[in-house]
Amino acid sequence: MTGTMWAMIAAVVFGVFQAFNRRAGRGFDAYWSTFILLLISSVILVIVSLLTEDLSLLMSSSLWTIVNFGLAGFIHFFLGWTFLTISQNQVGAARTGALVGAAPLFAFIIGILAFGEILSIPVTAGIALVIGGVYVVSNG
Repeated sequence: MTGTMWAMIAAVVFGVFQAFNRRAGRGFDAYWSTFILLLISSVILVIVSLLTEDLSLLMSSSLWTIVNFGLAGFIHFFLGWTFLTISQNQVGAARTGALVGAAPLFAFIIGILAFGEILSIPVTAGIALVIGGVYVVSNG
């Protein structure tokens, strides 16, 4: 399967998640909601990893790799999902989902600054269209 197909599947799953998380988040504090989400996800990840992956690769990982992985997890899951839940509770799942569409702009900027990644003109134009849509949604 191509990377584009995986991204499309991820987008559909993310949309479904938005709806369920919004409904579940009504009865929980955002931090409690994030904790439950991480707990359930961690249990599933451990089970699937034990059943399908070669975990011996973990033993050969450097400390720096593990630290970076931990920092990425903290930023993405704890901060990102907590803020996402707070946003869903305040403006709803549909508007939050649309506003998360601004992520390509930040990825584009960070990609250039941190990794020197330059995107093609059509991809840059696509990002501009997405950001235009985010603007329309947030000001509509």
